[in-house]
Amino acid sequence: MKNMSQYFDVTPKIFVEEIKPMAQPAVLKGVISSWPSVQLGPDGLLDHLCAISSGLPIPHFVCDPVHRGRFFYEPGYTSFNYRKELTPITEFAARLRAEAALSSPSALFAGSLTLAGYFPGFARSHDITPFIPASQFLQSIWIGNRTMTAPHYDNVENIACVVAGRRQFTLFPIDQLPNLYMGPLDLTPAGQPISLVDIRAPDFERFPRYREAQAHGLTAILEPGDAIYIPTLWWHGVESLDSVNVMVNTWWRDVPAYFGSPMTALLSGLLTLRDLPKDQRAAWKVVFDNLVFETNGPAFDHLPDTARGAFGPLTRSSAAHLREMLLQTLA
Repeated sequence: MKNMSQYFDVTPKIFVEEIKPMAQPAVLKGVISSWPSVQLGPDGLLDHLCAISSGLPIPHFVCDPVHRGRFFYEPGYTSFNYRKELTPITEFAARLRAEAALSSPSALFAGSLTLAGYFPGFARSHDITPFIPASQFLQSIWIGNRTMTAPHYDNVENIACVVAGRRQFTLFPIDQLPNLYMGPLDLTPAGQPISLVDIRAPDFERFPRYREAQAHGLTAILEPGDAIYIPTLWWHGVESLDSVNVMVNTWWRDVPAYFGSPMTALLSGLLTLRDLPKDQRAAWKVVFDNLVFETNGPAFDHLPDTARGAFGPLTRSSAAHLREMLLQTLA
């Protein structure tokens, strides 16, 4: 495991023009240290969140102490080792404080709460949008105590800002997917498949290829005021190290909103390609390599623009047409 690259005195211009084009994870040291919430400290921040809450009850997960904060599956991978609860933010904050006094606390985790829905006004006083090279993005807040989120990947770009408590991030490039032992695709903790390896104490007898993933992994501990850039499809596991942890992240995509999700292609591939006879799969791989990934260069330069149809550049109009075609084939 190697230490992640760290950058100091990062401005939006430096991030957009120098750091992001490298498509590598990066720690942006102290980049949000001036945020009012960072200055409040954990207790003051909980009070502040209670004061500015929209009043919506907070959905969160509770994991018993025996699991040591690891939100995961029960044996057999058909159910989870935690339960979902819904309480006002004041009760959630009170329980965080109560659990902090226990020697074996339950793990509490409220994740991906939209700032606009749950804490309106927070984003206005904690602005990171100059760093976001997109007109559409989603800002979320994560609140909890000592927890472990299993490695997973997202189909978006991400800047995660540590507001209170320390967090340890462990990242792996997407080419380590075979060595991370992905769990079920259709039963996931939060929508994305996770690694079955406990990266805090890996079982190399069950998961021997994880040694190779470790050799390519990156790690960093972020303090309050730090942020991390996580490029799309980088596996990332996150361990919250203190009794109160708050993080704010911003997700965005580098393409227009009318682009479909690549997950659609993956699900379609499972439906139509994976279980074909071997020779047919090999033939379709040639089709995809040439027409989608264009491994031999642009596939339709021999056609005039007006004749390329679905194989032309993706526009809002052609995206709508492709969706109609896809719906017809599924029907």
